[in-house]
Amino acid sequence: MKVVLLAAALSGLPAAGAFCAESPSGFAYGAAIRADATEALYRLELPRAVYRGVVRRDLGDLRVFNGAGEVVPHAFRPRAGSETRKRDPVALKFFPLYGEEPKQLDGLSLRVERRPSGTLIKLDERAGAPGPRKLLGYLVDASGLQVAVRALDLEVKSASAYAAKVSVESSEDLSACRTLVAGAPLLSLQHAGAKLEQRRIEFASRKPKYFRISWSGMPPGALLGALHAEPGDARVEAARQWEPVAGRPHSGKPGEYGFDAQGQLPADRVRFELPQPNTVVQVELLSRARGDAPWRPATRAVAYRLRRDGNEISSPDLAIGENADRHWLLRVDQKGGGLGAGEPKLLLGWLPHEIVWVARGNPPFTLAYGSRDAKPSAYAIESLVPGYRRDADLGARVASVGEISPASVKSVEVDAPEVLGGKQALEERIDVKRWTLWASLLAGVALLGWMAWRLLKQMDGAAKPRPGEPHDASSR
Repeated sequence: MKVVLLAAALSGLPAAGAFCAESPSGFAYGAAIRADATEALYRLELPRAVYRGVVRRDLGDLRVFNGAGEVVPHAFRPRAGSETRKRDPVALKFFPLYGEEPKQLDGLSLRVERRPSGTLIKLDERAGAPGPRKLLGYLVDASGLQVAVRALDLEVKSASAYAAKVSVESSEDLSACRTLVAGAPLLSLQHAGAKLEQRRIEFASRKPKYFRISWSGMPPGALLGALHAEPGDARVEAARQWEPVAGRPHSGKPGEYGFDAQGQLPADRVRFELPQPNTVVQVELLSRARGDAPWRPATRAVAYRLRRDGNEISSPDLAIGENADRHWLLRVDQKGGGLGAGEPKLLLGWLPHEIVWVARGNPPFTLAYGSRDAKPSAYAIESLVPGYRRDADLGARVASVGEISPASVKSVEVDAPEVLGGKQALEERIDVKRWTLWASLLAGVALLGWMAWRLLKQMDGAAKPRPGEPHDASSR
C-alpha cells in the first residue's frame, strides 16, 4: 500500500510546476507606449526594433503589459499590400450641338483640328432644309485623359425644376458612336424645403477620346454649365519600410555576397544598389533562417544601374513572397565582369504589422517582446474590435454589431526600446515541467517493476516446501 501511495505522489509531481503568470521581466526588450488610457482600444505600428528582438517568426513572443504588469489582450490587424485611392474628378471641355430635331445628331459633320492652343472642333450641317435651330446635345473632348472614366457629373443651369432623361455615347473618331447609357435619369426637384437631385451618370469604365451627350424632357433654356469626369479608383502599392543591408564576399567564391539582416524582417520586396554605374548583371537571390540551414531560392532577375541624359535609372523593386529569413545570399553571374569593384547593398522592404490592444488597467503600458518561453496569445481582430470590417478605417468609428456600442481605435506610438529581461529571456531554458513528467513516468515504471519483482519473489517463496514438510506426491 505504501508503494502505491509513493507512485501516486511521484506521478503528481508535474502539478508542482504551477503556471507562472507572464511579466515584463520574462521578455528581453520592451518599449513604453505613449497612451493615456482614455480610450478602450489603441492601435500601434510595430517599430523595426521589434523584428530584431523577437524569437518567433509569427510574433507570438510579443505582449502588451499595463502599469500593474498584467498582460492585456491584443490582436494583429491584417495587412494589405496595396490600397485603393480615389482620383479627383477632372473638368472636361464640351461643345453644344444645335440642329432642327434630335434625330439630326447623326446628320452632323464634325471636323477636329488639333492646334498648339488646344483642340478646335468645327460643326457643319449636312444638306437639308433649313429650319429652327435647337440644342440637341453636347460633344465632350476627353482625349486628354490618361485614365478610364466610370461616370460623368453634369452641372445643369436651369431656371426651373426638371426630370429628364440623358443618353451618353462614346467615340474614338467622331464617325461612329457606341451607346454607354440610354435614358438615365437626370433631375433636380424641390418641394417643401427639400431637394432631390440626380446629376451623376454612371457606366462601365471606358477610355474614349470623345463623349456625346443628349437629353430629352429638359425645360426651355436649360444649359450644361459644367462637366466633370470621374476616373476609376487607383490601386497603389502600400508604403513600405526599407532596411539597407551591406553585402560582403561569401565563401571566397567570385560573385557571391552574403547579407545579415540582423533580425526577422517580413520582407516582400527587395531592391539592389550596385556599386558602379553602367552595370547590368543577372542575379539570383537566396535566403535561409539560420546560418547552418540550406539556402532556399527567393528570386532571379536582371539588376542594372545606368546613366541616361545625366540621370541614373535603376532596376525596379522585385516582389517576393513574404520572407522573414535573416540570412541572404546574392549570386551574380560573372559574364561581362560581374559587378566590378565594390560590394552591393540589399534593401529589404516590408509592411509593418499593426497591433490593436485593449487599455485595461492603468498606464504606463509597455510593449514587450523577445522570449523563448512565450507562446502565441493574440486574439482574432474580429473578436477584439467590435464591428470590425477589413475596409473600415480604424482611425475612425467602427460600425456596431448588435447592441455593442461603436468602437473607436486610437493610434499611438512607442518610445525607444530598452532592455527588460535581457539575453536571459532569449536563451534556451530547461523545460522543468517536461523533465519532471518524464522523471515521474520513469519512477513510476521503476516502482511497478520493483513491485512486480517483489510479488514474483513472494510467490516463488510460497511455492517452495518448508523444511520438514512432506513433498506432494502429485508433483512427481
